[in-house]
Amino acid sequence: MGLVGSMGMTDNMMLRSYKKGHPFFADRKTPRSLANKVKEELEVLTPSIQTPVRRLSGGNVQKVLVGREIASEPTVLMAAYAVRGLDINTSYTIYRLLNEQKMKGVAVIYVGEDLDVLLALCDRIVVLCDGKLNGIVDGRTATKEEVGLLMTHLREGEADGGNDNA
Repeated sequence: MGLVGSMGMTDNMMLRSYKKGHPFFADRKTPRSLANKVKEELEVLTPSIQTPVRRLSGGNVQKVLVGREIASEPTVLMAAYAVRGLDINTSYTIYRLLNEQKMKGVAVIYVGEDLDVLLALCDRIVVLCDGKLNGIVDGRTATKEEVGLLMTHLREGEADGGNDNA
């Protein structure tokens, strides 16, 4: 679920309250408290938590979204290209949050292409190529070369045509 650009952080936090059976716009105290917590802990740069999120930078919008989703205490968290286009500091904040969720026992599914990030974040890496499962490797022991070969349908020894005598 995304954010509504014309709404501030508080109202965007309320979008999740319907799942807990709360009347949609009746309780403003809890979402306001959550908005302030996300702003402080994730260092969201905004003039006010009431400022429409469309007026925030891409990195700050991403922090608001990730903070709201994590606050809902998911058992599974899927992030697809979570840091694309973000500055390095915001990227590391997002990576830290995802790792914290893993430590809490949340199943984190991260979709991405940056091999350095995948090897640093993932316990297991599933490689898809042309819409098909091409391999599963242990993210703690896999190498960039191993994952790269799987990404191109090549396996060890196939890169040179399978000829070990070449």
